[in-house]
Amino acid sequence: MRVAPLLAGLALGLVAFLPARLLLPAPPLAASAVSGSLRRAELADAQAGGIGLGTLSVALQPQALLKGRLQWQLGGALSGTLWRSATAQGADGLSGRLAGSALPGLPIRSLDLTGLSLALDAAGRCQSASGQVTASLATPIAGQASLSGSPTCDGDALSLPLASADGRLRLDLGIRPGRWQAITRISGAGPAELVALTAAGFRPDGPGLGLTQEGSW
Repeated sequence: MRVAPLLAGLALGLVAFLPARLLLPAPPLAASAVSGSLRRAELADAQAGGIGLGTLSVALQPQALLKGRLQWQLGGALSGTLWRSATAQGADGLSGRLAGSALPGLPIRSLDLTGLSLALDAAGRCQSASGQVTASLATPIAGQASLSGSPTCDGDALSLPLASADGRLRLDLGIRPGRWQAITRISGAGPAELVALTAAGFRPDGPGLGLTQEGSW
């Protein structure tokens, strides 16, 4: 009865050394080029949700195959793991700085992720979310240079509420399968900032200015 374990080990080995392009990139990751094997690959110009990640190294964790998962350890700009199963996909413990990132309505210099974990079902609906995200602004607005917050699930949507320390600057992101919405609210902006923000599409909203944007992805 030693044949079954031997065949199982051989199958795992063959899968691990398949060309990476056959199974990578896997959502939520995309790349312009993939080299190496499924066991260890390099992703050039990697992106996640339209955010550039640069070059990432991706190493398969074979033990996860026994649980019906494909799971990779990340190296490079991000540390943590990405995983995918027949019914779900997500990330665990993502940490790192994403430079030159963009969020709707705001000039972002960088995004810092700390212990970010997400789980989505096969249709992209949010199942769980945790961790911390800090966005550093390229140009201070209303005297604020950064916003931070923690992701949560709001029904089937992934919600990321980001706010400055004093609450005068707020960005609420909602992501559903195939759609996103961003609501930005600013209070306490100076006269010159008001002119620039109005030109950028912001409109009066209570005591400050607001901008709602949405789109597909």
